[in-house]
Amino acid sequence: MTTKPDPDAEWWTTTDVAAYLGVLVGTVSSYRNRGQMPEPTQTLGRTHLWSPSTIISWHEARNPRQQPEVVSGYEFIQVSTAVENRVEAEKIARSAVELRLAAGAQITGPVVSAFWHLGEFGTGEEWQVLLKTHVSRYTELEAYLLEHHPWKNPEILATPIIAGSAAYLDWLRKSILEDHKAS
Repeated sequence: MTTKPDPDAEWWTTTDVAAYLGVLVGTVSSYRNRGQMPEPTQTLGRTHLWSPSTIISWHEARNPRQQPEVVSGYEFIQVSTAVENRVEAEKIARSAVELRLAAGAQITGPVVSAFWHLGEFGTGEEWQVLLKTHVSRYTELEAYLLEHHPWKNPEILATPIIAGSAAYLDWLRKSILEDHKAS
């Protein structure tokens, strides 16, 4: 697991900022490229440097969501989302697992959904993606899904996993929290 950078350091790199925010380095680059965060205080070659106080102040001012707590001792969650077709579902499932934001994913579909959208009732076919992860990875997984989802306001829901076989939960833990590949 990544440790938080020293708030008393003179400079933070993109990696430090990502660790502080609890996101991937690429997410920080995306924030920066879209003008959603302070510009670097200095740039040395390809290395961007920020004053820690600048990032801390910006992060506190934007009223971030808090990291979810483990609910009633539950360590794992299942995160669900839905997309328009199987290709998008496979792309989201594969990338989230490859990035170790989830240990595994299942795709179900097509499923029929009923919903209100822009004041009108509708139905449609969707493909559901179920991702299993550790509660500590939720914020990063949610940020990833929001950034890569084809819809502006996608369904992203997390449900605690209240029980499971010890061997499976051990595999899930190792897949998400350890640097090496679990068997």
